[in-house]
Amino acid sequence: MHLYQGHAYLLPVKYFDRPLEAAKLYEDDKLLGPANSPQQEIIDKGQGRYWLYRDISNYFGPVLMLSSSDNTDPNTNGRKYRLE
Repeated sequence: MHLYQGHAYLLPVKYFDRPLEAAKLYEDDKLLGPANSPQQEIIDKGQGRYWLYRDISNYFGPVLMLSSSDNTDPNTNGRKYRLE
């Protein structure tokens, strides 16, 4: 997962077999959100907002844009993230 801008991190998603707008993201066992947040809100505000979308330039599938609940780096904050 890599830093995009502000509080937003990007992660390619290889397998997701449900409608993208139905995705639920968990940080450890806590449901994050709001889901399907506008990109600029994720960048500027963070606080658990996320968006799973299909990037037309990404052949391999959807991309998850996410922020952690406290705007820390999800790569180093010690929490586990799960997409359902």
